Amino acid sequence: MTRRITVVLYGLLCIIIFFSLSPLAAFLNVALGRGLEGASTVPGAAFSNFLAQIPLSTILRSLEFTLLQSLVSTAVAVVIGLPGAWFVARFRFVGRKTLLALAAVPFCFPPILVILAFILYYGKEGLLSSVISLLFGSHRQYQGFLYSFWGLVMVHAFYNFPIVVHQISALWIRIPETQKEAAKTLEAGPLRAFRTGTLPWLLPGIAQAAGLIFLYCFFSFTTVLVFGGKVGTTIEVEIYYALHYQSNYALVLVLSMVETMCALLGILLLTRTQGRTQRTLRDFGRTQELRSPKGLQRLFIVIYGIFIVFFFIGPLLSIAIEAFRVPSPVGKATKFGLDNFERLVSGFQAPLLGAILSTVRLSGLAAVLATITGIIASLALFFAEKRNPQGALPKLIEVLQWLPMAVSSAIFAYGWLFLSSDQVVSSALVLAQAVVAWPFVSRALHASLRAIDPQVREAARTLGASPLRAFMTIELRAILPSVAAAAAFAFSITAGDVNVPLMLGMGEVETLPLLLYRLTAAYRFNEACAAGLILGIMTGFVFFLKEKVIDVA
Repeated sequence: MTRRITVVLYGLLCIIIFFSLSPLAAFLNVALGRGLEGASTVPGAAFSNFLAQIPLSTILRSLEFTLLQSLVSTAVAVVIGLPGAWFVARFRFVGRKTLLALAAVPFCFPPILVILAFILYYGKEGLLSSVISLLFGSHRQYQGFLYSFWGLVMVHAFYNFPIVVHQISALWIRIPETQKEAAKTLEAGPLRAFRTGTLPWLLPGIAQAAGLIFLYCFFSFTTVLVFGGKVGTTIEVEIYYALHYQSNYALVLVLSMVETMCALLGILLLTRTQGRTQRTLRDFGRTQELRSPKGLQRLFIVIYGIFIVFFFIGPLLSIAIEAFRVPSPVGKATKFGLDNFERLVSGFQAPLLGAILSTVRLSGLAAVLATITGIIASLALFFAEKRNPQGALPKLIEVLQWLPMAVSSAIFAYGWLFLSSDQVVSSALVLAQAVVAWPFVSRALHASLRAIDPQVREAARTLGASPLRAFMTIELRAILPSVAAAAAFAFSITAGDVNVPLMLGMGEVETLPLLLYRLTAAYRFNEACAAGLILGIMTGFVFFLKEKVIDVA
């Protein structure tokens, strides 16, 4: 029976491989075909015609800016997150769980929603501007910093620093103080004791978190499209320009190849640091007991908490405030109400209800497809590792899991569009988002399967359970909570995605993120906040259902 299940899983895995690679092949075929069309039969003329469509200066300029902003954004995120990781790993204080909960922001809050929050808070007419003008007068009026290189860096850093807090604290809490105390017995100062007794164990985790943030910033699209236009463009934005405005598929192909090679290098380094981090966790398996802060420790925690509330939570709260604030003429008192929601529901073209239905329908389909695909891939990897951990098949599945992080989502979107006989944009959207989301599901479920104690499975076998029944009662039952969490995560990724809809230039349907982007671009910030609040409630409700499923399981 186990052999039959394995054969079925491997067959389904072939379908997953076809599902993931066919849009890449379709785009490559179209890009090369259009790049070489019209060329003469003279030897080398076709290749010269292809190269003529590729401005080398554009590639070098976008690559330089992509690497620069990614590196600086990652460094700032690590600097902001490390103190929080130390506080969370060593001390018990009010707001500790809230600080850890912020780690969900990069995954559950769509980038377009965070962009809107920063515009409302840090923009020239934002809340911070009003506070500064009130405190210092109009002669010290705040001019804003968002639409600059450092504005782009700060948005990326604040969006991603919770990843550092979450991942480093999970490692730091398992490193016993005896490492540092041993260094102090050798008459080392506090700084040297930390450098020799703690930092070496933290470095793999820091490198892992930094690598993940670097990849997110490297593939950043919407944030750069909004804030980076005056200072530079990333490769992903250049791909968008080449597709949407120039239809230059040759340039897109070269840009995506450069982007993929850089991403694969980053992923290679990331996977190596993951192995070192896991070895550290095995060495120090027991979490350390938290203690109450004293003296300067309490002061630093309070200062850090004020910093996070003022600079990070403040922008997020501004969305809720602006969603209910009704714009009023100059000189009139500000009032609050549901007017912004009413305009979206019953105003010109009433776009909100249609956007909600489109998001639920398209993102729901993409999330279901991604969840099913992720379950199959995780089970195939689990059985392949049991059969031959060092074999070629587990490595192939691992490569497939990293593929969407190394290839532009625009390639998947347009690849599916080219494969569609009537070029249905909504179908391409669903399939492209599913390809992007399923590896996250697979990795989460695979981690849950590996965490199951093999002795429990062997105990079931010794009691007479067949391999199939042992799998159904042990492995499958154990990962049900993880399936619920992964499905909610997949829906959050797809429902909040604005990259693929913008790349496709969707006109036949409008999702909530696309509506949010359109309202923000039209400076209809209050209505955009209302739509963003609906999007946040929608994803929050899905995560609430996920918790209920986990409780039942």
